[in-house]
Amino acid sequence: MKRNFDQAIADYNKGLGINPNNAYIVISRAVAYYYKKEYDKAWDDVYKAESLGLKVGPGLLKTLKDASGREK
Repeated sequence: MKRNFDQAIADYNKGLGINPNNAYIVISRAVAYYYKKEYDKAWDDVYKAESLGLKVGPGLLKTLKDASGREK
C-alpha cells in the first residue's frame, strides 16, 4: 500500500471545497495529518469534525494524545 498523505490531504481539501461541512472528510484528513506527524493540524480537524457533530472514536483520540503529548 502506497501512503501518499500529501495527495490524500489535497484530495480531502478538494472535497471540503465542495462540501465544507462533511465531518467524514475532515476526520479522514485528520488521520492523514497524524501520519505526517502534523499533530496540531490533526487536532484542528478533530475539533472541526466534533463541531460538525461527529463522535470521534476513542482509539483515534488516544493515539493522537499519545503521539502529540497533548490532552485534546
